[in-house]
Amino acid sequence: MSMKITRLRTYWNAAEACNVIEFLDQLRDQLWNHYGEQITDMLKEATADQANDDEQHTFDFDNDPPF
Repeated sequence: MSMKITRLRTYWNAAEACNVIEFLDQLRDQLWNHYGEQITDMLKEATADQANDDEQHTFDFDNDPPF
């Protein structure tokens, strides 16, 4: 598989920029309506995986530092 490069114009006038922002808002809303529950579940799983990571160390904040 080869990587494809998409060229995107990065300068717009104010009206064009407004149109892009409106499009992105609509796209986000549609994606959230369709995938919102799945995205929420995925993020919960990722958070749980981080909480259960054996490589993470805990600190005992009840003890005063030795200095």
